Amino acid sequence: MILFVVAACGRSKRIGLSDKVLFTQPSDIEQQQSEPELVFSDLETYAVPSGIKFTESRAVDPANPPVIIDIANRNLNIKKFDLIDYYSNARYIKIKHPKPSAEGRFLLHAASPMVNYENSSGFNVGFGVSMFKFTDDYIVAGDAYWGIHCYDKQGTFLYTIETNDYPKNYNVSQNTIRFSAGDFKGYYGGFTTIGNSCLYNIREDNINKLCLYNLAQKKRIMTKPFNESVYLLEDQSMARYVYHPARETEDFLFAFDLKGDTLCRFPSYHPVPEIKERSLSPPSASIYYHNNQLTVRQSLNDTVYRVISPNRLVPAYILNFGNYKIDIKTALTDEQSEKLYPSTWRETDRYILFVYTQNRYTPDNLRDGKVKYFYSYYDKNSRQFHHFSEGSATPEGMFLIANSIPGALPYILSHADMAGNQLRVCYNKRRLEEIINNVAFTSLPSEQQNKLKTMQSELEDDEILIMILE
Repeated sequence: MILFVVAACGRSKRIGLSDKVLFTQPSDIEQQQSEPELVFSDLETYAVPSGIKFTESRAVDPANPPVIIDIANRNLNIKKFDLIDYYSNARYIKIKHPKPSAEGRFLLHAASPMVNYENSSGFNVGFGVSMFKFTDDYIVAGDAYWGIHCYDKQGTFLYTIETNDYPKNYNVSQNTIRFSAGDFKGYYGGFTTIGNSCLYNIREDNINKLCLYNLAQKKRIMTKPFNESVYLLEDQSMARYVYHPARETEDFLFAFDLKGDTLCRFPSYHPVPEIKERSLSPPSASIYYHNNQLTVRQSLNDTVYRVISPNRLVPAYILNFGNYKIDIKTALTDEQSEKLYPSTWRETDRYILFVYTQNRYTPDNLRDGKVKYFYSYYDKNSRQFHHFSEGSATPEGMFLIANSIPGALPYILSHADMAGNQLRVCYNKRRLEEIINNVAFTSLPSEQQNKLKTMQSELEDDEILIMILE
């Protein structure tokens, strides 16, 4: 089994001459292991010593071999899923934006930016919905429209981390925002947190920069020119996902130190397809944190890895799609009605919720009813893989997860943030109204229906309600 798993995960191999442009390899594995550990105690002055550049490793941990989730076996193990089997308590906090509601608010439904792109050199902003991340001691919340802000764990506003202080006009009723790209400055979307550190990108003095911010000290501890979005690792090195199936690239992940020097390159072992016609958008990767470890599943790959050091990927799960797995060229160009696709994957300490589809999710396929959704979960204690909805026509954005914990609300999986022993879901007034109007609403217990209606009527337009299950 171990030999099979190693082969499935793409075992580490020696790097060719083209890689030496990127970094100098240690002469052998003993030399690599004897190098001193990287220390990041002084982030402003630390420089990586010469030669501390590593060969990648994807070797299986014999004490914790990867779990194989057998999707190829279509004798589905059907079992009800209910959050009451994993949590016992539901509590709520409310968060308000620090700006007056006419000047800014948190958005769980993306606004429509109307941008004048004159003088827009270097403009690459991640506009989207607001993000809410729980750190060791704080909540970080915000977006590329009105900056990111720090709250305590009870939802009390503490201070603004970064603003987006440029001229703009927000239409509250139409949820639109107008501005000139040449005026843009400040935080421009996407941040990651580990412990009480927050890593994000800003545009300052017409230069794109990367910032590492200490939430307890209320200050930046690193600012450097950098134009890419990256993920923070536990030792405060960084990782950048670079893979695109239709692009001729040999890589899927890079690790950097805080100075931007490459620590390790993780090659992509996928073949590069020859595609002459216009290609479809590739299936997305899965990238998230579990217990502060960055976890990555490369697009169109079947292995979920933990990034446990700047040069070490440990296989944690293998998704066995068997004959239902789609090859890269077919995924980008051809008919796919008999193939299965991984979609939403959410992991906690005790279980994983996993959604996959038959046929590709596209507007045309969705309209014609050609997409089937399979809702499943893996219980870590029993080590059993179950399905709780088989071949459903209900898309993820409308599928309500059962939650019979007293005083708790149902939720949609794509709205949830899971970490350790907690599950957190953000609602605004509109999102609660959408659940009330959902076709599955009448099948909910009457007590839960009444609670939903009450909370929806009491929630202000500019408030965010966060349900925390523990």
